[in-house]
Amino acid sequence: MGKPEIDLYFNDVYAKTFNAVSRYVASHASRFQDSEDIIQNVYTRFYKRISEKGYDDIESSEAFLINIAKFECRTFLSGFVKRRERVKNLSEFSEEESDALEAELSRDVPLLEEVMNNRILAKQIFDDIVKSDETTGKIFYLHFVCDMKLDEVAKQLGLNVSTVKTKLYRTIEKQKKKFNI
Repeated sequence: MGKPEIDLYFNDVYAKTFNAVSRYVASHASRFQDSEDIIQNVYTRFYKRISEKGYDDIESSEAFLINIAKFECRTFLSGFVKRRERVKNLSEFSEEESDALEAELSRDVPLLEEVMNNRILAKQIFDDIVKSDETTGKIFYLHFVCDMKLDEVAKQLGLNVSTVKTKLYRTIEKQKKKFNI
């Protein structure tokens, strides 16, 4: 098999499987930031494999990639545990190294579960807003997703700025109470 044929196959498989592989990895990675690295490893290993051995024996590319993803998630987690086990005795570090390590470990990085819960909550809130008032839904979308200023939103929707502000702030307060935020 020539390289162009392998590249075409890889690109086709990538386009068809990326969402499923990403969902699997995101649900099994310990941190959201690790997901990107793991996904990259999965597709790198897949490309290397099909370059060396071809792809005629692969019945389901998605299942094949999910198996690679399982391995990569376990490998990534075990590597993290091994690195953490190696750093047991902080007295061996210089003061600068200890400060750098402490700064790195104290970074406020949300866990994947927190990120996913926040996204689910955001979607529930947005769906609730749109269901109750389509205009307010448009205001929220334009302001928070499209990053438009309130006067730009008002102009876009043909409303007064005060109307936009009122709808926005009242809805925020209503959603805070409804979802206990």
